Amino acid sequence: MSEHVTDEHHPPPEEEARSTPTGRVGTSTVWNVLQYGGSKLVTFVSTVVLARLLAPEAFGLVALALLAINIFDRLKDLGVGTALVQHSGSWRRIAPTGATLTLVLALGFGLLCLVTAPWLAALLGNDALVPLIQALSVSMLLQGLAVFPDAALRRHLAFKERTLPELGGAVVKAIVSIGMALAGAGAWSLVWGQVAATATMAVLYWLVYLHLTGRARVPGAELTASPLAEPADRHLGWDRPVAGELLRFGGSLSLLALLALVIDNLDYFSIGRRLGETELGYYTMAFRLPELVVIGVCIVIGQVLFSSFSRLQDDRDALREHYLRAIAAVATLTVPAGLGLAAAAGPVVDTVFGEQYAPSEPILVVLGCYSAVYALGFHSGEVYKATGHAGLLNRLAIAQVAVFAPVLWLAAGRSTLAVAVAFLACHVAFTLLRFVVTDRVIGIPLGAQLRAVAPATVSALVMAGVVTLVDRLVPLPQPFVLLVLEVLVGAVVYVGALALLDRQALPRVTRMLRPGGAS
Repeated sequence: MSEHVTDEHHPPPEEEARSTPTGRVGTSTVWNVLQYGGSKLVTFVSTVVLARLLAPEAFGLVALALLAINIFDRLKDLGVGTALVQHSGSWRRIAPTGATLTLVLALGFGLLCLVTAPWLAALLGNDALVPLIQALSVSMLLQGLAVFPDAALRRHLAFKERTLPELGGAVVKAIVSIGMALAGAGAWSLVWGQVAATATMAVLYWLVYLHLTGRARVPGAELTASPLAEPADRHLGWDRPVAGELLRFGGSLSLLALLALVIDNLDYFSIGRRLGETELGYYTMAFRLPELVVIGVCIVIGQVLFSSFSRLQDDRDALREHYLRAIAAVATLTVPAGLGLAAAAGPVVDTVFGEQYAPSEPILVVLGCYSAVYALGFHSGEVYKATGHAGLLNRLAIAQVAVFAPVLWLAAGRSTLAVAVAFLACHVAFTLLRFVVTDRVIGIPLGAQLRAVAPATVSALVMAGVVTLVDRLVPLPQPFVLLVLEVLVGAVVYVGALALLDRQALPRVTRMLRPGGAS
């Protein structure tokens, strides 16, 4: 166990990085959004193609298999990856133990998933899931192997370097899935596409990490200045106090991850068990676009914000100011996207997925609204974790499970649309609760939070109303043409309304995304 030794004029890269909390936030956000956008564009195109090659039942079956796999995926590192990002100590001290923990845990949970596949399939009420779950357990193991290098990059805000693994995985997944679907592999095309993607990402993450530490070369890549250019003395190691620190912080996050998994999949579970694979297929496809356009954006921006919030955890005034600017900027991007999907659901479904997914249209209306609500409250969780209040998220999640489980199960007794409506209603209530908790615990007043997101929310509601009128009143027979018209009208109305309510909204987003800037 060795510490960085240096003179007073040249602080170690680790200390220097941790002392400049917002200098690289803008650059990191840009690269995280770009890699997300690139990988999700590939995913979107492949989904459009696969929707025309596979029946709704195939998507429903794989969604159930992934539901089982996700139980282990959320536990694969017991939160050690996030703890490596949040830990304020020397990277040289914590890295070898962190690497050992993540690798051992990935192997253990991968094998556990493999051997419990029959029990998981029985729990989900479908024996056909057994081989699918067993194959996907390989994907889960490979994801676990990528946890350590990914955490190292995120800790040092090296989000540019994450682009190659993320985009590479998406491209491989698309090629394998579409190729196998064309060959008639059905649901297996989605499964093996997932396995191929995670294998690609695991290899690329380790290559990029080793390249940045100077221990390997990625062809055509330059070794730029980075805190990772000062690596730990060895790849693997064991320091019992460090392991305890990482597991204590990560353990609370693992419980949170498991609870979040339950919350995020209660709708899938209820529909799959009570309404069947076909209805779950319609619901899954309706969820794809809000997940892609809104929820995914929240997650990738949240990864950067968690890193920057962690660096500001000892300066509460700066943290509060940074948080309010961040949620205002995120709302400006995400709320209109969610409400826009809801307002234009008809031409969106017809254009993207085709007529066979017409039952997904009313579900998308509701889930588009859900994604907008989700975006408003999502990043409060990053503040709780960054300031050592992860236990708050556990308590909130337990309350959500207690409410969501019976409500969604009862709604599934009526229809898939009823499940979507219940899901939306529950999230509205708990988003408001998150605002209240943030007010009382972190010291960010409820009124300040509401004022931060109000301009984007009101402007998006106006936009959604106008787009709905266009959808109802303009007689265009071609769904694609109508969709283009609604997007253009919606963009003009939203930007105009936002300019009237908050002239600083768009400059605020620009500052957040500007390389070298901060939100």
